[in-house]
Amino acid sequence: MELILLDRHMKDLNPLTCGWQDCPPCHRFGPAVRQFYLLHYVTGGRGTFCAGGKEYTVSAGEFFLIRPGEVTVYEADREDPWHYLWFGFDGELASRLDRLPSPVDKLPPSIFLEFRAAADKGLAEWEGVAEQFVASLLHRILAEMFAHRQHSAHYARRAETHIRTRYMEDVSIEEIARSLSLDRRYLSRLFKSSYGMTMQQYLLKVRLDNAAILLKKGHSVSESAALCGYADVANFSKMFRRRFGMPPSGYAEK
Repeated sequence: MELILLDRHMKDLNPLTCGWQDCPPCHRFGPAVRQFYLLHYVTGGRGTFCAGGKEYTVSAGEFFLIRPGEVTVYEADREDPWHYLWFGFDGELASRLDRLPSPVDKLPPSIFLEFRAAADKGLAEWEGVAEQFVASLLHRILAEMFAHRQHSAHYARRAETHIRTRYMEDVSIEEIARSLSLDRRYLSRLFKSSYGMTMQQYLLKVRLDNAAILLKKGHSVSESAALCGYADVANFSKMFRRRFGMPPSGYAEK
């Protein structure tokens, strides 16, 4: 279903087209080029999006963005084809989207569900109002996109602080994600993007680096292990040797 909009030449964000589709398996569009920005938000299923020589897998809760003049191809999955909403638009603020590091990312569904609910009630018949309503949604989507980017780094820093201050306890990556109200896999991607290693690798590094300090201060191997969150001394010794190239007893005497 596509809603035919009137080009009102709005200055900031100017909606040109919008709609939604439940795609059949392997439904493919492209190669194609647009002369405006086209944002798809996936509400269910999954598919692939190809742009700029890269292929992305896009699933429910994620968007993919097509920029003006860009050759793109996208195709629904064979087993779990996607359903999506789309917004086509231009305007002076639209070029801010060129700053996004990736054409694919997550967004919360609330704004898109609001659009679908309004459309189901007869948005296409809102003479003189439909374009303003869609423009207001586009402003909120852009605000959410850039707030989302700032929050992403913030979440990674919060996870890092939690690990650094609680490494001596039974730290769970799942628990950290839950406390931040994030999906574990999503938080893990944010963390690795910010710190260049997984959260588990960082936890291991912090524990072993602090254990090395304790060993140098004269603590025994078992004390150092316990004070850094290791209940199993044998496992601690194995991890320590892997990181420092020698057993903890040898490190203390070095």
